Amino acid sequence: MKVCDVEKELREIGKEPLPEVPEIVRRRQDEVYASLADLPMQDRSGRTPGFRKTRRIALVAASAAAIILVAGLGGAMVSPAMAESMKNIPLIGSIFKLAGDLGLRTADERGLAAKLDASVTHEGVTLRIPQLVYDGTRLSLAVTREGGGFAAGIRDAKFTGNGKPEIYPEGAINSVDVYIDGESIYDFGGGRKLHWGGKKTPDRNSAIYELTAFPTLDEIPILPDEFQLNIEFRLEGISEPFAFELPIRKNADTLALSPLDTREWKGNKVTIEQIQFTPITTKVRLSVLSSDKAARLLRHHLIFEVWDDQGRELDHVSGVGVFKGENEMISEFLFDRFTDVPASVTIKAFLPEMEIPGAVSGRFKLDSDGEIIKNYIKELEITIPVDRTGLEKLYDLQN
Repeated sequence: MKVCDVEKELREIGKEPLPEVPEIVRRRQDEVYASLADLPMQDRSGRTPGFRKTRRIALVAASAAAIILVAGLGGAMVSPAMAESMKNIPLIGSIFKLAGDLGLRTADERGLAAKLDASVTHEGVTLRIPQLVYDGTRLSLAVTREGGGFAAGIRDAKFTGNGKPEIYPEGAINSVDVYIDGESIYDFGGGRKLHWGGKKTPDRNSAIYELTAFPTLDEIPILPDEFQLNIEFRLEGISEPFAFELPIRKNADTLALSPLDTREWKGNKVTIEQIQFTPITTKVRLSVLSSDKAARLLRHHLIFEVWDDQGRELDHVSGVGVFKGENEMISEFLFDRFTDVPASVTIKAFLPEMEIPGAVSGRFKLDSDGEIIKNYIKELEITIPVDRTGLEKLYDLQN
């Protein structure tokens, strides 16, 4: 069975170098007071645009550091050496709560995330896994780094033109081995595959790693409700791996809709097979059956989105697909949870414009706001009603 990884990471969270203390203290105090009324979790009116949301997350992380500085230093002057050393202090508080992911923030706030005291230390550097959450669809782990005085972030890397990492700076994670009940995720369950990936957070000493499953043709879940997870992180410049052994248990209910609704466009028949909800994640399973080579080429470029009945788009988490013969692809796309319960869910498909017109691969063409130029395909749009009572119960929103 051929496997195709269709995940596209469209945005990266970054952070500017901090100015010297004590100017930073006063400035970040102002940022705290200016941003408290506008935190992402308090915005219940709709989806926050990606650029603004990223800036808010960075402000919250910077503001947390500012509060610690004020409490600990008062009005005292701080030396440049101390200012430099403070860059290596890890983020205080929940990594999930400050992540740009409503599902993870919800898991943290509602007690669905397990709080751990898992840590390993080598050569004066400590890696911790302070919390994790597993909803049966994705396993998310917060990872933090302490000590070492590294100038680079835990997820920093320089890349070559083909997207492969070329250089890892000292202190960055350069490889991870993952095992489920003793089996590598790259050869798990008789060839069934699992996908592992990491992403940055507003704090350069922390990251979030996630484990999800490739779709199966028989729809039998790959990840069990309980399993033993073994992880070995390797940091550039440190010879010994940081090994963790963690018991994992599913900690969320699931609601599934199986609409089997189909649309067709230019030789591509798109069928929504299932939409699955947890309090953390929304998963869409769909198939695309192509009639010929020209249709298969169009299918290669199709990107899918999920919208609610108020015109709000869900943030994309990941997506993978498998080929079922030459003409059919089965894909599962993971999205964030909904802010509140919609009356219906709309699946939209679009073709992105390419920088080089007609190119099979390459860079997407962006508009003046840095967003992908999308050509929506109305013929493939599918709207499906939602079991509002069931989803309100799942989201714990019932009065």
